[in-house]
Amino acid sequence: MSTRLSRSGLHIHSPLVHSSPLSAIAPCKIYLKEDFCQPSGSFKLRGISHFIKASADRIGSDPTTKGKKVVFCAASGGNAGNALSYAATQYGFESIVVIPLSTSEHMAKKLRENGSKVIVHGINFGEADAYLKEVVIPGLGDDCVAVYCHPYDHEDVWKGNSSLIDEVVKDLQEVGELDKLKGIVCSVGGGGLYNGVVMGLQRHGLFDVGVLSVETETCPTFQAAIDAGEPVALKSTSTIAGSLAATTISSKSLENYHTHKCKNILISDADTASACLEFVRDHSVVVEPACGASLATVYKGLLKEHENFFGGLKEDDIVIVVACGGYTVTLEALLKYKETYHL
Repeated sequence: MSTRLSRSGLHIHSPLVHSSPLSAIAPCKIYLKEDFCQPSGSFKLRGISHFIKASADRIGSDPTTKGKKVVFCAASGGNAGNALSYAATQYGFESIVVIPLSTSEHMAKKLRENGSKVIVHGINFGEADAYLKEVVIPGLGDDCVAVYCHPYDHEDVWKGNSSLIDEVVKDLQEVGELDKLKGIVCSVGGGGLYNGVVMGLQRHGLFDVGVLSVETETCPTFQAAIDAGEPVALKSTSTIAGSLAATTISSKSLENYHTHKCKNILISDADTASACLEFVRDHSVVVEPACGASLATVYKGLLKEHENFFGGLKEDDIVIVVACGGYTVTLEALLKYKETYHL
């Protein structure tokens, strides 16, 4: 279960680690899939680097694009933009990232350090995305091939993210414990990680391994779609877990919800912040609230509360929590959460 470079892309084969502190308070063994170890800081590198490579391969085989400069473009003030910025540079391509005014200077600096051209526009993702598609990309000219990268709603992104499950299967098979795997816990925003997890499980025939998806009560994008029977746009996406603040879920996520063993649960912002702080104490690793939402299922006893979803859990059963990572939080921010939520 060692960290090593992946043969299929820029992401690493991230550690799958047994967590003694989490297992001690859970009805089963808890393993962490530590994607905070990825070069870009989050799981996003899996899907977006695969998207870039697949797009570049298609462009390279198209004679009409010969001699043209390829530029990868995204609107994101968070981990998707950071992953695109890192991956494009590593593959030798230029990139443009449009970020909203709400983006931290910490992230803007990271994007520039990666090599991206950074444009600040709009008060939210929607305005930044519209400016990218309506102004920036058309302005690049005919000598460029501009490739728009959606942060989560594309099959190449899901396929890249599904590599996480390939690694889980390989690691558990090596120690003879794949048959003990009962579930995966992952946070959900727009559905890119969730879709990849389901895709990977189904590719390996693991239809009985349940996926417990987690989102915050203040931004229930997935739950709103489940209740309505179709993706709906939320009027407000205010949540401590900014990386999960998608206005709508991908339609593929709703399809996966009905074709795989899935359950969606909601976590409060306070419990999300608390889980981040407890994780620092237990594992000496700072993770952002998007990751804390999944960790809260164990810290707040919700895994035990929902253990019937997994068909019951015994001490030697395994549930994996995807520690998805992220660069959008600092230790100072976590300490502020402690004050805000009286933790």
